[in-house]
Amino acid sequence: MSETTISVRVDDQIHKQMKVHDEINWSAVIRHALAQKLEKMETIDSPRAIQAAHKMDVLRKSNIFSQGKQSTELIREWREKRK
Repeated sequence: MSETTISVRVDDQIHKQMKVHDEINWSAVIRHALAQKLEKMETIDSPRAIQAAHKMDVLRKSNIFSQGKQSTELIREWREKRK
């Protein structure tokens, strides 16, 4: 398994507290926290996902947002409005 190095910025106060507990492998703690968060993000709440998909279909069919335009046209319009 290959690994990639990332950097994490923490507040000075947090860094001072971390240094007090130098017996802790902070890299391992951060890796574990990232893995847990990713696992949680990948878990799909099926009933809610189905309900959300149904609501999106209803909105898509209503044409209240797109006024019959393709999504790419809408994205282009909103990007132009931001300029």
